[in-house]
Amino acid sequence: MMLAATLLASIVAAASPSPSPSPSPSGGPLPIGSVTVVSGSPQSLHRAPQAATVIDGHGLAEETAPSLDQALRVLPGNDRDRSNAPFTNYGQLRLSFSGAGNDRGALFVDGVPAQDGFGGQVDWNAYPAASIARAELLRGPGSALYGSGAVGGVLALLTTPPSRTPGGELDATTGGTVVGDGTLGLTGAAGAFANALTLASSRFSYGVIPPGQTSPVDRPAISTADVMHVRSQFSSADSNLNLDALVSDDAQQDGRPHDGFARALRQAAATWTQGRDAVFTLTAFARATTVVNLADKTSSPGSLLYTQHIPSSDAGFRARWDIPDGAGALSLVAEDRLVTGESTQNAANGSVQSNVAGTQRLGGIALQQTWDGRFGGIAGARYDTIVTDALGQRTAAAISPRLDLRYVASGAVVFRAAYGTGLRAPFLNELIRSFKVGSVLEENNPALVPERSRSLQLGADVATSATTRFAVDYTGTSVVDAIGFRTIATNVQQRANFGRTASDAFTAEYEHRLTPCSQVRGFATSQHDRVVAGAPAQIGKRLAYVPDSAAAVDLEQSVRALTGALELSYSGPAFADDLEHQPLGTALLIGGRITLHAADGSALSLAIDNLADRVYLTSVDRLGPPSSVTLRLSVPLGRRPLTAPSTAACG
Repeated sequence: MMLAATLLASIVAAASPSPSPSPSPSGGPLPIGSVTVVSGSPQSLHRAPQAATVIDGHGLAEETAPSLDQALRVLPGNDRDRSNAPFTNYGQLRLSFSGAGNDRGALFVDGVPAQDGFGGQVDWNAYPAASIARAELLRGPGSALYGSGAVGGVLALLTTPPSRTPGGELDATTGGTVVGDGTLGLTGAAGAFANALTLASSRFSYGVIPPGQTSPVDRPAISTADVMHVRSQFSSADSNLNLDALVSDDAQQDGRPHDGFARALRQAAATWTQGRDAVFTLTAFARATTVVNLADKTSSPGSLLYTQHIPSSDAGFRARWDIPDGAGALSLVAEDRLVTGESTQNAANGSVQSNVAGTQRLGGIALQQTWDGRFGGIAGARYDTIVTDALGQRTAAAISPRLDLRYVASGAVVFRAAYGTGLRAPFLNELIRSFKVGSVLEENNPALVPERSRSLQLGADVATSATTRFAVDYTGTSVVDAIGFRTIATNVQQRANFGRTASDAFTAEYEHRLTPCSQVRGFATSQHDRVVAGAPAQIGKRLAYVPDSAAAVDLEQSVRALTGALELSYSGPAFADDLEHQPLGTALLIGGRITLHAADGSALSLAIDNLADRVYLTSVDRLGPPSSVTLRLSVPLGRRPLTAPSTAACG
């Protein structure tokens, strides 16, 4: 975008804090009571003017769930659709926060946009849970700072940061659905650079095809993933250079000879930060993804229906200039992103059935003012442009304002209110590519226009001590020209702009850390999401894959070298279609673990996930994982263990 490029050229010689939704602009750790994703700069979670949640790497690594998307079920406001990344069609791994609906949440990993630019899905398999140092979730409007897709909020993940201290950890798991899962994390110096290296490999297997859909050719599904992630940092007196390279290959064989996909992801990124008081940060990234998607013929299981080849590329930059201003800061953001993609579909005999391609350019500039004090807040606005060339050329533009207010009633009680509008541009995948899920054909629609939204949030946050916090929030989101699948025949759905959707979500969360040896954490969400304007058959119907309620409780207690934990998570009723003809039911999962810690920092864990062996659907043609008992060994390497805290003081 020319406007963003011109603005970048005019400020590149200046200086600014935190570039992006990275939890720490300097790369150093933040306490659990701090949050960055709300404004892009660190601040108190308790005093934040918009609802947010934080969980550290230890909390995620200790979850019984085998994949990161499942482990994130403990985040309040995360509308996890009961999917599990190793065994879900890659096109269905999408984000929704606070009932806003699929594709209305944004994801950043180490400050880089992490959703596939062509299709919008998340490659969770590229981010092993053991490599995540911190997860932050902003609930409510985020487009004023983060742009397209941040309608319902933003999830920011930080992986193991670079360090000059030699050390690391080897983490290996087996048992149940886990054939083998290993992650090796290392840190140390190489010349002038501090470094972090993650190597991970996983193999999972279980029967995913639901009763009533089975056939004689069925077999256990198999999922594989191999990841290499390298982060390096060079620091001087007033500047930092961070380099990042990610290589990921994953594949699914989904229970039938010609049903599954293989995906390859290659990504490089760099972040340069300059300045002390006023700080300028520039992040640039480039990524290439190739997917080969196979479809089995449902009328004749075991026969190939078609093969799709989907190569895409995604590259861009984000510049941020933060200038301290009394009790707050003035921030200026400029960014530009170019996405290209192609989809070629071949019949079983090799003939070309379709070949479509497109490009999309997204650019934006944002201005934001923050201020602290008893009355604090954030005021800002962003201007976005979208230029799309996919089965026809079209352009769109939008202005998204934001106003967050916070009042500190006392040292323990804070009230907050937020209002903002949002934008979500259709992905190239939605414009040009059709595919099948089970027997249902999901058709593209080149006539889609961007969604526009407005959101209101009201809440209160009570922190009676540094270790105890309770918060309750209401988030209401209305979306016009909402994009979703419209049922046009029994086995045919097409992406379409609905008239309007509305969501009302109420979330309460509680955290109490008695000592390093004992803690309880939990949340409960109730939300009413529905179509309020559209085709008569759709009005009043729920949004696809968005549960009407969710809850989770995690209890942990350590006694000397033993740590025990009990986990409960609940996801309420949801539907896989717009007419509520495809119910997914509910999912109440019970898990637990016992961990034995050794004096050298190593740990041996026995974990159970889905203890009651609940049978539930993650989509119309996939079962969730059955009860699984796993054995996990974590061994520190060198002088710097990366995760579990010591339990030596737990009597």
